[in-house]
Amino acid sequence: MKWLTSFLKLVLVGLGLGVLLLCVLAFPALLKKLGVIYPQYGFERLLFMTSLYTSAILFYVAGINAYRILNLINQHNVFSVTAINAIARIKKMILGMGICYTLFLPFIYRVADSEDAPGLVLMFGVVALVPYVVSVFAAILEKLAKQVVL
Repeated sequence: MKWLTSFLKLVLVGLGLGVLLLCVLAFPALLKKLGVIYPQYGFERLLFMTSLYTSAILFYVAGINAYRILNLINQHNVFSVTAINAIARIKKMILGMGICYTLFLPFIYRVADSEDAPGLVLMFGVVALVPYVVSVFAAILEKLAKQVVL
């Protein structure tokens, strides 16, 4: 079991590095390109980029809590109040990520409308719904863990 949790920890670190690279390299370049291509959408661009960076911060908080849960699994203490609190924080962070993704849908709509690409709205709509599904799953896990512990 320990090698599985170590693998998951490694995956978490890898995802964290990937998100860091996006925040440092890709997001600023994207903001610059969006400013050139769509100068008329100033507020929406700002909301889009703020949502991206906020969701990255929420991802890191959720990742730290997932790392804590993996440590609790290694210590054979997964059914504890600490784990329940970590699951609750993960649920809230993922819900926040969903809200961030929902906030940039108006910008995606305006871009899709100007580019005549309705599939773009559908694609980003699905991406915005995924965190809500994961958050509901985390809420179910939280309730199950509470039943076991309490």
